[in-house]
Amino acid sequence: MKRTKLLFIFCLLLAGLTACGPKDTAENPSTPPDQSQSTTDQQTTDDSQSTPSTSQPTDIPEDPNAIDFFDCGVLDLPNSGETTGRENFEEFLNVTGVGKSATIQIKQYTTEGDPIVSTLSCDGTAYTLKTDNSADKFAAESDRGVKETSWKRLVITETTKNDTLYQVFRLTNLDEGAVTGETPDGDDVCTLFQEPFED
Repeated sequence: MKRTKLLFIFCLLLAGLTACGPKDTAENPSTPPDQSQSTTDQQTTDDSQSTPSTSQPTDIPEDPNAIDFFDCGVLDLPNSGETTGRENFEEFLNVTGVGKSATIQIKQYTTEGDPIVSTLSCDGTAYTLKTDNSADKFAAESDRGVKETSWKRLVITETTKNDTLYQVFRLTNLDEGAVTGETPDGDDVCTLFQEPFED
């Protein structure tokens, strides 16, 4: 009986203390706001800003079959004036000459001065030439744009014009030794450019 009375008094005291304590209302400004909600909101905002979207992978695996091309730069061949980047073309010849992959951009110009930009690449065994003549205002509409061709080898030949000896750089699908400086361009031969031999 004594134990029951003590328990009853203890419950009343506990209820009284709870009723007399500070209340979570606007009348009691000293009570801090509910931190659990604001912390959750803050974490959600921080997570959305700092964590990348899970729909996009952060690490894209490299293609084991992809070829790394050494970029040799640009060879610029103006109609008049000095050629720039000739050393870049020499580098392209040196790199591909030992079976390595390389690429070079070759800029040439029409008689009117419109740029024709070609990208020559070699994967160590064969050559690809992408030529963009879309800036040529006088090209036929059907011929304008990017054209890609494949070639087996790059050959260096010689030709003479107006008593001047030229070195000619040509792409070909013909057998080795079948192309000379006089072989016409066509499906199996493409002249990249020519330059006079220095005296």
